[in-house]
Amino acid sequence: MHADREALFARTIALVHEHRAASVVLLQRHLGVSHDTAETLLLRMATETTAVRRMQNGLFLYTQGPIGEELAALHGFARAVLTALAEDNVDTELLRAAAVRFGLAKGEALPLTLQGRFPP
Repeated sequence: MHADREALFARTIALVHEHRAASVVLLQRHLGVSHDTAETLLLRMATETTAVRRMQNGLFLYTQGPIGEELAALHGFARAVLTALAEDNVDTELLRAAAVRFGLAKGEALPLTLQGRFPP
């Protein structure tokens, strides 16, 4: 039984990557599983991989490729903002430099003396 679950999970991962999408309906159609099983597989994939994330509305988002890169950049910049807020040092120039560093704005990169200030 455990081997069957692992094989189904492996097929789920392959299917999601092949279609570059993650949805309950996709799994139901292609794997012939119930709604609950498809939901459980996607929840497991969201927990154990970086390819799928569950959104607040309950849907699943495939996060590989360009969207994954953009989410990583936004996450990095958000961490820089939160660090500045936690240190009570919201300096617009430092935050702009962080936006440049994470590819969210054009301009000069963060000066070397300040790079260690923000998490990567």
